[in-house]
Amino acid sequence: MRIVSGTWVVRILLLTVAAAFLAAAPSVSAAPSTPEIEATRAKAEAARAEMEELAAVAEVRHEEYMQLEEALSQTRREIAETREALEIASQDLLSAEEALAERASGIYRNGNVEMIEVLLGTTSFEDFLTRIEWLRRINRNDAILVMSVREAKQQVEEKERALERREQEQSILRHEAKVKKAEVERALLRQERYVESIDAEVARLVAEEEERLRREAEERARRAAEEAARRAAEAAARSAAADTSSSSRLAAPGPRSFDSNHDRLGQGRPEAVTVGMRYIGVPYVWGGSTPDGFDCSGLVQYVYREIGISLPRTSRMQFTVGSYIPPDRMDLLLPGDLVFFGYGGDSSQVHHVGIYVGGSDYLHAPRRGEPVQVNSLTDRIARRGDYVGATRP
Repeated sequence: MRIVSGTWVVRILLLTVAAAFLAAAPSVSAAPSTPEIEATRAKAEAARAEMEELAAVAEVRHEEYMQLEEALSQTRREIAETREALEIASQDLLSAEEALAERASGIYRNGNVEMIEVLLGTTSFEDFLTRIEWLRRINRNDAILVMSVREAKQQVEEKERALERREQEQSILRHEAKVKKAEVERALLRQERYVESIDAEVARLVAEEEERLRREAEERARRAAEEAARRAAEAAARSAAADTSSSSRLAAPGPRSFDSNHDRLGQGRPEAVTVGMRYIGVPYVWGGSTPDGFDCSGLVQYVYREIGISLPRTSRMQFTVGSYIPPDRMDLLLPGDLVFFGYGGDSSQVHHVGIYVGGSDYLHAPRRGEPVQVNSLTDRIARRGDYVGATRP
């Protein structure tokens, strides 16, 4: 009963270590907040609202400018058409005036001979009157034609002058619209830069707060881990002393010592991770040590043999090889380190091993029915509390 009690004490203490480690990790669910951050965020929101208002005004100014641009283009098209019509009217007037001049010239050259001949050819007084009226109408029609052509020309000229005045007015309005459009676009650009600066300030404040919280969490985790490790060591010692005759402990390795000089831990073995990842999905086989099937220590031994390092066959003996990294120093783990698990969190009862791949994950052959896979080390610690440390072969 004393053994069971001791292992549960170790398990509880290691759960404390895991909780401290998880607390040290930055939260990804929500950004930190302080009164200064919230005030700056509120300023950013107000500035962004003003920016959106300026953007809407800029769109209005752009529409106004485009409408004036289109109206001015239409006016210029009408001016071009009017000038073409004026050219035609001028030609018509010239033709009419030339015809009238030709008739007048003919009368001048021939005098009244033609008229006398016309009048002498009459056969009655009524015919005489008719011919007189006919001559009068010819002269009147010629004059009316010239007057109508001249009036048409004058109307076209007036229209041209009106269109030119409209063009001048629209050019002025377009220039004013262009100036207003440029002003609001400059204001919008200034506001966009202002919003960017406030967003950058928010990001800086958040990063500083995250860093402060991270340092605080790391310090809390470090103190909690040190205390939990001390209690775990005491509990493990008491548990071991309670039953020195247990056969399960006769072959157990002795306690591992930790060299606080980190330089002596040596380099990680990332190449072991590269090799090990090839065997994801290989089925679990108890006692298996080949790609046909692995158990946990068989996988580790095979992978390390592939990179030229010989390891013992069992996880308990593999725990004795290499530089030791205690469970409260997960910050020292590097890809390729071997992570070990003991029954009830007891390092003298190591029963499982995996290869650390980084990012708080490890590669292992879990159990019958579960192939080689990658799982979260911190999740396992929080769930089972049986992590007893790592080694760097």
